[in-house]
Amino acid sequence: MDYIPDEAMQHMPKKPQNAYMLYRAEVYDEVKKKNQDKSMTELTQVISSMWNDLDKKKKEKYENEKDKAQNQYKKDYEAWLKKYKLDEDKVKNSLKELKQEKKKHKKGSKKVTKASKDDDESEDEDEQKIQQIKNKNQKKDQKEQKETKETKEKEKQKQNQKEKEKEQKGNKKK
Repeated sequence: MDYIPDEAMQHMPKKPQNAYMLYRAEVYDEVKKKNQDKSMTELTQVISSMWNDLDKKKKEKYENEKDKAQNQYKKDYEAWLKKYKLDEDKVKNSLKELKQEKKKHKKGSKKVTKASKDDDESEDEDEQKIQQIKNKNQKKDQKEQKETKETKEKEKQKQNQKEKEKEQKGNKKK
């Protein structure tokens, strides 16, 4: 694998946003203010609906912005390749391999990073919370079973007492 030097990776130009993402960035704050009670998913649905309802002329504005950003990105990318004396094909292959490695780490063994440690800690906390809830539920069930058992025993005792009283009344009559 042809690795890209760290310094070059840090200064690699970022790909531009598409027209929808440019529109979303522009309207998000306004939509959020009007819909404070909505979740991120619901906000995205609202913005997506707004985008779909937008007429072609207004969409064209964002398409033009995207095209300008794309052209700027191409210039910046070429300058970046020259500055760090990188071969475009090798860079593409290297980035492709890095992307595949990330996918492997997501699927299988975990790459030890601060983020994955945080995820592990978060998962541990979640497991602890789940266990605590299970324990509470188990205690609650045991308490309910005990109360049910006690209630049944009391009812049984009352019934036995009533039967004894009936027997005593029957014996007195004889």
